[in-house]
Amino acid sequence: MGNQAFPVIDIQGLTGSGSARSVDMVARQIRSACLDIGFFYISGHGVSEGLIAETLAANRSFHARPLAEKLELKLNRWHRGYEPFEASVLLSSTRFEPAKTADQLESYVVRQEISPDDPDYRVKELMGPNQWPDQWPDDPTFRDTVSHYDQALRELGVKLLPAISLAVGENSNFFSDRILPATTALRLIHYSPSPKHISDELHGISPHTDYGFITILAQDNVGGLEVQTIDGNWVEAPLIPGTFLVNIGDALARWTNDVFNSTPHRVINKSDQRSRYSLAMFFDPNVDTVLHCLDGFKDSTGQQKYKPVRFGEYLLDRLDTNHPTGMETDGTAR
Repeated sequence: MGNQAFPVIDIQGLTGSGSARSVDMVARQIRSACLDIGFFYISGHGVSEGLIAETLAANRSFHARPLAEKLELKLNRWHRGYEPFEASVLLSSTRFEPAKTADQLESYVVRQEISPDDPDYRVKELMGPNQWPDQWPDDPTFRDTVSHYDQALRELGVKLLPAISLAVGENSNFFSDRILPATTALRLIHYSPSPKHISDELHGISPHTDYGFITILAQDNVGGLEVQTIDGNWVEAPLIPGTFLVNIGDALARWTNDVFNSTPHRVINKSDQRSRYSLAMFFDPNVDTVLHCLDGFKDSTGQQKYKPVRFGEYLLDRLDTNHPTGMETDGTAR
């Protein structure tokens, strides 16, 4: 059970030894959540609480660095690295008009590691180098901590795929065949304390829907994340110890003709004393996967809301519009 708005789903049965019945039970709970609020907490996920705490500490440590040091890692054309405070403005959204103010946050993004020997390296969308602060000798554990967390969350995303496949009425391997190797982004986010008098237009993150497949969130206890219910009200999604908060994004909604709800959400840090920190893992399809409406979700006339689109092209367009990068000029694709 969760709070009034959000279920808590125990996914312990999704481990390798879990029975088909256990996977089906989780799938039915995920389907119910996705037909309604589009958000759910997961327990029994197997990720160490110690690792989560260490990575939140690494997040705080990173954002406490001098701005000049962080700018050495400024977001590159593959959308990897540091995004400064107020650098992102919601301009491209499926449900909202362009925002009038910049988001009141800064973030650091790590994506899946790509070997320089990979033929897609620096060629396909987002398939470039991460920017690690290896030159900071006073913080030697940062890369190891974040890398271990990134690996653990990517494994968690893979663990969820059979249940999500069943939730949309397909066989248990359906999304594994279309997601893996996944496009991932781990975003270490810092929201500054809010002014004592907050404008209605000032947000940590403006109301939006996520672009991709699913988002897996760890957050501190400062609060401020709010989710829009089907009736239009905003309800808080607080920290529940021992869980991650999962929501579906626009890519999964497109696969289901918007039957699964990619729910709007926003962040307003209501504290004027404390910063808010969170870890958002965006677990998305392979860049070459084509998003198209599944047959089971077409309407009675066989219609679908969206034209098929290659995921890499779709995602890069959204990212380039909302998160401008320090463009490189070596002639390679973005």
